[in-house]
Amino acid sequence: MEPTSEQLKQLYRVLTWLTRMYLPVYLVSLDERTDNIVVIAGEETVVIINLEGEVDYE
Repeated sequence: MEPTSEQLKQLYRVLTWLTRMYLPVYLVSLDERTDNIVVIAGEETVVIINLEGEVDYE
């Protein structure tokens, strides 16, 4: 499945924020089981973007 337009908008915002914080982005992936976008950055930052474009920082 392709990411939704809301997911892509939030992904752009998240990646912009992470790079402004000078955090290296190690992984951007679409989880095929849940259709969530997963971003791993820095030492401990994990960001999950669901289908509705809601962002969860873990």
